[in-house]
Amino acid sequence: MSKTARDVLEEFEAQTQIADDFGIHVLKVKVGENDDVEQQGNAQPVVKIEIDHEDKECLLHYEEGASAYVTVSDLKAEFISEVLEYEVCAAQEKILEGSHVRLDTPLVGFGENFELKYFFTVCVA
Repeated sequence: MSKTARDVLEEFEAQTQIADDFGIHVLKVKVGENDDVEQQGNAQPVVKIEIDHEDKECLLHYEEGASAYVTVSDLKAEFISEVLEYEVCAAQEKILEGSHVRLDTPLVGFGENFELKYFFTVCVA
């Protein structure tokens, strides 16, 4: 169910209305017992892309309320052939009990808002 870099690029190809200047955001959802999907808060902008070759992951770091964000063009430049099979995860950094931790959540879907020019990566909250 989790998505790879190849899945993201194929989504861009399938949705020709997604322009290179669209912002990338992370949208958290909760999936209920009957596969009902409920949005958990607002979508947050992706501020950095990290490629983790050791764990074979592409990490989309996001921050609440950030004004600068990664674009579709930036993402395409990072998702080169050597990482196409890497899992893509939303990554959030937090301070918990005085320790710095990173919470990684695999992507489960995509969406877009053409009016706001956003491409959403969807993960489970």
